[in-house]
Amino acid sequence: MSACVKWAKEHVDDFNILLARQLSSVDTGSQTWEECMECTRQHASMLAEVGLDFKDLIGKGVEDGQLTDEQSAGLNGRERTTPTTFFNQRYPA
Repeated sequence: MSACVKWAKEHVDDFNILLARQLSSVDTGSQTWEECMECTRQHASMLAEVGLDFKDLIGKGVEDGQLTDEQSAGLNGRERTTPTTFFNQRYPA
């Protein structure tokens, strides 16, 4: 897997953790929850239109409740990085 793809996947995972945290106080299946998830799906579709198809990844673990308490408490212990920093960490000169 390329460094760029891995970086993007980690950020999608982080997004899902943040989404789960934001929706944790909203009843699953409620109108508010459904509206938030629909907005998330619309944004995923916009990305797909420009060639970044994350539709199957965005919301993963949120809709089916598979994110663990540990995951939703933080970003899996990772710090956020830029693509350049991520690449340089994986492939030092």
